[in-house]
Amino acid sequence: MIDDLPTPATYTRVLLQSTPAKDRARLLHLTDLHEEFLSSSSSIRADQQIQVFRNAQKMATRPDWALSLGDQLNVNSHGSLGFAALSAPTLGKSLETLAAFARIRAPYLSFKFEQSQDRFYFNVEPEFELGDLEIALDEIVLQIVDSLITVVLGTRGPGIKIMLSYPAPAYADNYARFFTAPYEFSQAFSGVELPSGLCQVPCPLHDEQSYVASLARCRLALAEVIDPTDAVSRVRNLLAAHYEYLETGTKNGEAPTLESVAGTLCMSPRTLIRQLAAQDSGYREMLEKAQKDTASRLLGQARYSVYEIAMLLGYSDAANFGRAFRRWFGMAPSQYRRQ
Repeated sequence: MIDDLPTPATYTRVLLQSTPAKDRARLLHLTDLHEEFLSSSSSIRADQQIQVFRNAQKMATRPDWALSLGDQLNVNSHGSLGFAALSAPTLGKSLETLAAFARIRAPYLSFKFEQSQDRFYFNVEPEFELGDLEIALDEIVLQIVDSLITVVLGTRGPGIKIMLSYPAPAYADNYARFFTAPYEFSQAFSGVELPSGLCQVPCPLHDEQSYVASLARCRLALAEVIDPTDAVSRVRNLLAAHYEYLETGTKNGEAPTLESVAGTLCMSPRTLIRQLAAQDSGYREMLEKAQKDTASRLLGQARYSVYEIAMLLGYSDAANFGRAFRRWFGMAPSQYRRQ
């Protein structure tokens, strides 16, 4: 159940710090949490975090309390996810990373980053009915996205729009103090819309090693919040983590076997095959997809030769890798790199 999933205690600690000492017990009401525990623990349960937000909303002396909370958060507030997003190669990759791993910070919300014609959309939706708390969580999350885009672009980007699925609240005029991009209420969904061209803008803080290392930490955290019955997501995450770790030099280049992955997931190979088939998937195709994505990413980095990439992906020689690459992309690795 989502209620039991681990959630970082960071946001609760930020709320505690801004709450007068005499009111802190009210903030933690019905959560079984206490200040001493929060000072030493890195995580709480999702249901406890939701209750803290509900308590904060009841205690708020200003209607824009969630906007104010979002304004207090910085990259350090979001752990490995924040560092991964900032060190990504492009704005598009940054937002893609945020959508892929935001559940490790807020498992009660779901996130998508999708393209439609010449526009990209970052969507936020609740995993379950949140009632009047949904607006507050939208305000917090979309401030984070808006802030990230501003950091990457260094200015207000053209054609960007904050989309809000609810009617304008009584304090709507306050939004201008907290959002850089223009915003519109009563939209089809809550999220951010931006031109596809902006997604190619390089991130000024891009560092490939930091990006890969942060992604690897995000993968480990994601494994804790993936539905245990979702074999495809669990295998995909394990394979992605394996190939991301390769770039940190902490794993060898052997391709993960069905047996090793099944063992990691505490099941037999036959059970894993059956569970993947039930989701219309198979281990071989998932492994090739992970290798294909990794090959494409590594060829974009001059520090890796084609031979080194072949070895990292577990191929016995560059010729075998070249044949697989032509099957995936219809061209040789060297030709792909020159594009």
